[in-house]
Amino acid sequence: MNQWFEVDKDGLAILQAGKPRHYILRELIANAWDEEITECSVDLSFEKGFATAIVIDDCPEGFKDLRDSFTLFRDTCKRADPRKRGRFNVGEKQAIALCNYAKIESTKGTVVFDKQGRHESRAIREHGTSVMVKFKATKAEFDEILRVVENYLPPSGIKYLVNGEVVPYRTPLKIIHPTLTTEISENGAFKRTQRKTDVYIHATNGNAYLYEMGIPVTEIECIYNIDVQQKIPLSIDRETVPQAFLKDLFAEVLNATAEDLKPEDSSQVWVRLGSEDERVTKGTLKKVVEKRYGEKVVVANPFDKHSIDEAISHGYRVVFGSEMSADEWKNIRAAELIPSSSEVFGVDFVGAENVEPDDNMQRVAELAKNVAKRVLNIDIRVAFVESKATCSAQYGGRTLTFNVSRLGRGFFDPPLSAETIDLIIHELGHENGMHTEKSYHETLTKMAGKLVMIALKEPEFFKIE
Repeated sequence: MNQWFEVDKDGLAILQAGKPRHYILRELIANAWDEEITECSVDLSFEKGFATAIVIDDCPEGFKDLRDSFTLFRDTCKRADPRKRGRFNVGEKQAIALCNYAKIESTKGTVVFDKQGRHESRAIREHGTSVMVKFKATKAEFDEILRVVENYLPPSGIKYLVNGEVVPYRTPLKIIHPTLTTEISENGAFKRTQRKTDVYIHATNGNAYLYEMGIPVTEIECIYNIDVQQKIPLSIDRETVPQAFLKDLFAEVLNATAEDLKPEDSSQVWVRLGSEDERVTKGTLKKVVEKRYGEKVVVANPFDKHSIDEAISHGYRVVFGSEMSADEWKNIRAAELIPSSSEVFGVDFVGAENVEPDDNMQRVAELAKNVAKRVLNIDIRVAFVESKATCSAQYGGRTLTFNVSRLGRGFFDPPLSAETIDLIIHELGHENGMHTEKSYHETLTKMAGKLVMIALKEPEFFKIE
């Protein structure tokens, strides 16, 4: 005997036992679809705790080598072709290990797997291959198997039937053509490489899946089914997909679908992963930001709390550092998509040029001082500056500063107006808090109430000379 290794069927079955039962059908259907076929049928039945499945294809050559049905890791031509689903030559063995009975009939002969072991015979089919398996399953597991195999995405040239019903070819919503990582055998080594391929983007009717040429590989957190038309880099269990591959794929899908993204979907896992990837475009990121935060958005500058407060008061969405991953922020900053709160609402008048007030401005200053003294019982200073800051006025340190560059001198003419009263009250309210604090709003209402009573009882209070 010249074999180095043996495989224990029961041990292999234990390793596969945690997989969903539809995994058994996945391997058998994938093998059929990898051949030169025009039709593949799957017949499923359930009785007394056992599921029976028969997968038949019409490949003229049939099973190329029946030894592949019981030999693990045997070399296979599929490894050299990225458009074939097989690679390890282990999947059907993993599937059969979970079965109580299996029978493969093809043009080269027949192999039966039962309690007594493996049996081979010369009985042949004229064309194609038939694989029958029987395995333990609950009714719920059987129903899941049926649901899953009915949701395969058959290639356009293959007639695919499940229990006699044709599962139609589904036209993708979109087809994209990215370069993605795949696996291929070259010069005796199986390795990963980059290759341009088609990716079909499909609508979902429930959970979303990543497909490899129509065969579901793993469930994904996405609003689309994504069908990659070449080998996906996989671990030997054919279920674990590298995170880096998913990021690349999600970025490519996001680039193609960002225009259709709904606000409620803009924070989903696949969008965030795609936004982290170097492939995501500036235009795509701009769409994501708009869908997630709206058009009025700034990044919080934690060292400028006043600008954060101003942004909120002007109806802006303030985004804080913890709301996105480091890689998302990296791409957002590189694309210069979200200004900081200080850029838009910076209120630092340091370095601003002082303005000599005219008569109207002086009257407004007196009005502001009188309101502060009478309503808040405080003495304040009033200043006028020309500044590039975006705010019209600022209050702090018992000083009310008007930004003439923003307001214009016409704002102060006439000195007593709804606009000047509004701005004075708005700014003096900061004596007791910021825009988002309850104390600020309570101060505003108290000031308004007192000024109304003053206006009714002492109208001369508002006569400013």
